Amino acid sequence: MDLPQFDTTTFTSQVFWLLLCSLVLLLFIKNVFVPRVVSIMNARDKRIFGDTARAQDIRGATQKLQSDYDEKVKLNRMNASQQQQSKLAEFDVMKAERMLQIQKVFSRKRLALEKKGSMDLHVNNSFVDVLLHRC
Repeated sequence: MDLPQFDTTTFTSQVFWLLLCSLVLLLFIKNVFVPRVVSIMNARDKRIFGDTARAQDIRGATQKLQSDYDEKVKLNRMNASQQQQSKLAEFDVMKAERMLQIQKVFSRKRLALEKKGSMDLHVNNSFVDVLLHRC
């Protein structure tokens, strides 16, 4: 039992077929396989570059939107604070005016009661104090 690949009589035909198959395989790889792989890699690189550029554009737009939003929130907070301060000042003015009106009314009533002498002044003062503290 001899091994056919080591038979020297068929050695030249084996070399011929080896070279022929290698040449066909090399031509297939060069003309079919490599161009397909190169086109796939070029398309992949192009898509990656496009996606990266689009992602950077979107990132820039979102950062601009975020900064605009933050600025508007800051402005709205300042406006709300100013409105709150102005409303508190208005309320304080209204409260002071109302207290002044109440004090005038009670002082007139107190004078009227003192002229009549019908109520004790001590009871009248405590009554006025209670009403003033409720308002």
